[in-house]
Amino acid sequence: MTRESFEFEAEPAQIRLVRSWVRERLAAADVPAGVAADVVLITGELATNAVRHATGPLRALLICADAAVWIGVEDAGGSAWFDPVVPDAAPAGTGLTLVAAASGRRGLFHRGDGGKTVWAEIPVAS
Repeated sequence: MTRESFEFEAEPAQIRLVRSWVRERLAAADVPAGVAADVVLITGELATNAVRHATGPLRALLICADAAVWIGVEDAGGSAWFDPVVPDAAPAGTGLTLVAAASGRRGLFHRGDGGKTVWAEIPVAS
């Protein structure tokens, strides 16, 4: 099992760095390409939401196990996480819908320090 984290700033340019970090870690852990693609997509969406709506410091958390990959983004606070119902004509706001579609499970938890972690788990097909 692999457990790693990556701190990043609440700046849009940092999202690319987070995705690259996750991609490299997944390759090192020999995660199948299809699963890795989903994890990178989800990571980008979670990091984007954190940059737009939360306060820093921000951190991506990654756990690679035989049965699943778990990715989370934690922040120091900010707007509440929700599962949106996005109209078809909406110009934005589909990120969590993509996370829901690409993951096996997802959610959030509030930490005692006032921050939160939004996470998703992607099964690794056997």
